[in-house]
Amino acid sequence: MLMSPLVFRSGRDRFYVTVWVGTLVLITLSLFAPLLFTPIVYLQLVIVGVIDVLVTGLLIWLVADLKYVLTEEHLLIKGGFIKSRIHYNDITRITRNPGIWAGYRMLFSRDAIEVHYKTGLWGSVIISPEEKEAFIEELKRRNDRIHIEPLEKKL
Repeated sequence: MLMSPLVFRSGRDRFYVTVWVGTLVLITLSLFAPLLFTPIVYLQLVIVGVIDVLVTGLLIWLVADLKYVLTEEHLLIKGGFIKSRIHYNDITRITRNPGIWAGYRMLFSRDAIEVHYKTGLWGSVIISPEEKEAFIEELKRRNDRIHIEPLEKKL
C-alpha cells in the first residue's frame, strides 16, 4: 500500500524568532559598520548591500521553508538548501525534550524531539514539528521498532 507523503511544519516560538531577527540585524550592522568610517564609495555600498540581501535571504529561506516530510521510505528534513534523508529502518529511538544547544539541529522552537538513527555523522537530529505527538505516532506507525522515550516530568 502506497502512503502519501505527510508534511509537518516546524513549530516556532518567540525565543527563536527573537534570536533569529537579532542575528540578521547583527549581520547587517557588521557588514555596513566599516562603511561608516571611510568616505562613501557608492560601488562599495552597492556590493555590501547585495551581499547583505543574499545572506539575509539565504538565512530566511532556511527557516521559512523548514519542514519534515514523511515519505513512503524515509523522513526528509528540509530547510532551504539543506536536506537530510533518514530511512525509517535506521531510526532507533525518539527522545522528547532534548537539549537543544548541541548537535545537529533543524528546529525553530524549544519544544523539540530528538530522532536517533544508525547512519549519519551525528547519529541524531533535533527537530521541532508543530504537531509533535502526531509526528511521533506517524513515525512509530512506519517503523514499530522505534523506541519512544517517555516524557520526563520536570520538578
